[in-house]
Amino acid sequence: MIRSFIEAMMGEVGRQILYFYEANACVINSIVLTYGLFMWLTWNNLVRVYRFLIVEVAKTVHLHDDLKRKSTNKRVRDTIDIPWDEAVKTSPMPFVARLGAIIPKRISVETLQMYFDEKEIVDGALKLLKGENIRKLTPRSRQLAEREKEAKLEKKSVSDSSLKKDQGPGNDKHSEN
Repeated sequence: MIRSFIEAMMGEVGRQILYFYEANACVINSIVLTYGLFMWLTWNNLVRVYRFLIVEVAKTVHLHDDLKRKSTNKRVRDTIDIPWDEAVKTSPMPFVARLGAIIPKRISVETLQMYFDEKEIVDGALKLLKGENIRKLTPRSRQLAEREKEAKLEKKSVSDSSLKKDQGPGNDKHSEN
């Protein structure tokens, strides 16, 4: 009785969708679970890369003669380079995604630099050298989302400005010669 009441409220299109789902529930649920597992793995990959960068910078600071664990962030950034290429090469998966992302990104130096700020990596390395547990060091989802949004806006503004440059005076298709 309840089912017939719900079907009546759904309307004709809603009933067709319900019948389609009931007929293909196993396939649909498998696809959704596979996608969810894949996105969880990409998030874990991003966290692994983040921690790898922190450990590598901490190791470099520890082994460097001029730097100590009480060195300033700016001094560390000026003295050493962050091993972006090495992080890409040692990544176990070719994709990364921030928590809450719908589409993963292919891992590259540019992607990692978009997600992580050098200052943030060095801060984590200095915390690690002072005894912080590495499991507590994770990237902040809100900052990742903001950086991703800024990168999209910057990319859009660059493409818009290049389009305006191409459509400057005299390049108009409708202008008469």
